[in-house]
Amino acid sequence: MKKLLLLFSFVNFFSIGYSQSNASDSSGSKWHPSVGINLEPVPVYDISGADTSFVNSFSIAPYFSYRNDNGIGIMYSPKFVMGGATPGIYVHVITAGIEQYGKKVWDYVLDYSHYFFTGNTSIPYTPLNNEIYSSLTYKKSWIRPFIQAGVGFGKDTENVSSTSAYDVGATIGISHAFSWDKNNASYLISPSITLNAGTNQYFSLLNITKYIGRSTKFTQIVKNSVAAAAATRSATANRRGRNTSGSSPTGGGTTTTTTTSSFIPAESFNLNNIGLGIESEIDLGSFGIRPTANVYLPVSSFAGIGVISYWQLSFEYNF
Repeated sequence: MKKLLLLFSFVNFFSIGYSQSNASDSSGSKWHPSVGINLEPVPVYDISGADTSFVNSFSIAPYFSYRNDNGIGIMYSPKFVMGGATPGIYVHVITAGIEQYGKKVWDYVLDYSHYFFTGNTSIPYTPLNNEIYSSLTYKKSWIRPFIQAGVGFGKDTENVSSTSAYDVGATIGISHAFSWDKNNASYLISPSITLNAGTNQYFSLLNITKYIGRSTKFTQIVKNSVAAAAATRSATANRRGRNTSGSSPTGGGTTTTTTTSSFIPAESFNLNNIGLGIESEIDLGSFGIRPTANVYLPVSSFAGIGVISYWQLSFEYNF
């Protein structure tokens, strides 16, 4: 719980900064809709004989966003997985909060998201269907320091007692933005380096731990032995056609597979990896293209073995 108190103390500081920034803007604000699509990988089950493993599949996520000039707004996004046993929608995400990238001194985000999982058996089970995510970037220096923090929470329905579940994550880092204009288009390239830590109890799709939810190596990182077993569903049950997802509201489904991982309490907050990333933007009037790529290098035994990579490609049109 101490980690949660620290997180929400940061959120409180964050909110004060937002209020002070808004105090100088007395001109009111207009509301602007936008539509877009995110393309990224997501792990799905790969069953071969008696063996169950994971491979990355293509995830397509169209979205609709409605925000005002101060960044307050809401977004809805259904996400489709293209591979696995049951291609189709695996989650609906509704996000509400503040996202402001246009100020001179600070960029900041404070969002709450709810994940309405469909029980799609292609993706692993996760009990975390709520997320509070925040980030703060200082922009007045050549090297831009930033901090991100998030907490995911929900009910673990794989346990008989249906216990509460949560994960906490945090990132600190630095970046630099190279930007220029040419031929009526704006370009930006922003490399970054981050230090990432978290509790990493469960598989999840949280923004703060993309090195888990977008990697087939997540079973090496997830600490909770019960959660790891739930994520690695029984291949025998699938071969027999058993419906393993009917009672699970949050992804994969019931499992009979065991794991040799030891249980580590949720309060164990550990350093995990160093992230090397690059974000790009191309803006052509109201149309934007945003490719992103990240590589995560483990720095402790809690981060698994080997390098984890992640990419995302976004297209957006602002009305």
